[in-house]
Amino acid sequence: MSKYSDAELYANYQDILDLVKRKDLTMADEIYKIPVSEYADRGIWEREVKLVRRTPMMLGFSCDLPEPGSYWAMTRVGVPLLLTRLKTGEVRLFINACRHRGVKVANEGQGKQPRFTCLYHAWTYGLDGSLLALPENRIFGDVDKCDYGLIELAVEERAGIIWGVLTPGVALDLDDFLGEELDAMLRKEGFERFHSVELVELPAANWKITYEGNGESYHFASLHAKSFASFTYPNILHNTKLGKHSLNMTPVVGIEKCDPSSRADLERFVQRSYMLFPGTVCSFASDTAFGERDSKSEVVSRIFMNHVLPGDSPETSITISRTLVSAPFVGTPIEEETRIWARSSHETVRLEDYPVVQSAQDTVHSGGQDYFTFGRNEIALHHFHDALHEALKDEALDA
Repeated sequence: MSKYSDAELYANYQDILDLVKRKDLTMADEIYKIPVSEYADRGIWEREVKLVRRTPMMLGFSCDLPEPGSYWAMTRVGVPLLLTRLKTGEVRLFINACRHRGVKVANEGQGKQPRFTCLYHAWTYGLDGSLLALPENRIFGDVDKCDYGLIELAVEERAGIIWGVLTPGVALDLDDFLGEELDAMLRKEGFERFHSVELVELPAANWKITYEGNGESYHFASLHAKSFASFTYPNILHNTKLGKHSLNMTPVVGIEKCDPSSRADLERFVQRSYMLFPGTVCSFASDTAFGERDSKSEVVSRIFMNHVLPGDSPETSITISRTLVSAPFVGTPIEEETRIWARSSHETVRLEDYPVVQSAQDTVHSGGQDYFTFGRNEIALHHFHDALHEALKDEALDA
């Protein structure tokens, strides 16, 4: 379970139950419009890509680097990355490019090894990014190994989450980025206890069109009637602004029968979903999702995360979609239900959300409308676009 106090969980439950009884939600004062051109303009998109690369990004969790010598090579927003854990337990982040001629020193994926050797000319690097050796250095020429380590990027592991910045020389200030309130909330979630179930990469439409579906449940009744709407109440949502970010809380079907004296019930019947600027949504899903559990059973916390990133053009994006659980599950009685939940969550996004998202993308250049309109009930998306517009004013993006 989370580290939230019983009183905090009860207060969340009371807020959500009140909305359920009134069939209500947190609403904006008025509707909100965004020019469709903002989804198509290449100049705006290029600034957005720079912004994403300069903004702290949730790259992974502590479980992704389970022991010293662990590594994870990945590509995010066109930047090849190498994440490592040193013998000291410290996490480091580098651009995955040999300093000789730029070939990746590690193939994409996760594993464990003490060093990385470039396949092209066998330059070898340590977990700390230092250049350890190069063959035939006598005839290669005068090279100071200290000047040829892998290019390092800012990274910090905090409360079970690994954050990084994708632009060399840009500092990582998590205190400023998260703010005191959100930082405290994330610490209470206990991310360090989670185990990865599945990670899939899903190609989709423009990153903003794609991300917007994560910020409202207005579409659940029509699009997800047999999936997400089978265990959550559509269009009932409690939204809290947290600087650039926000927290959405939604009720799980059956909340009216919740036993408020039971911590397990308080965790089970209120879902928390953090919208982390600019494009990550990290949701704590009920353990009743896509199935039922004994109400007296211990709660196994579940994370369903979608990390939406700009693709190679304004018309494309990549979603890093992940599922995690708070207990070891392989070879246990909960393995089957865990894998069913994970598969169902990813498949719902791929088969239900993303065809619709692509349909919207197909109309962007049609001239069919000048604006996309967001209702008062889609308040989290108002906040997302306000925060994005404000961030895009940063003069550093002009460089």
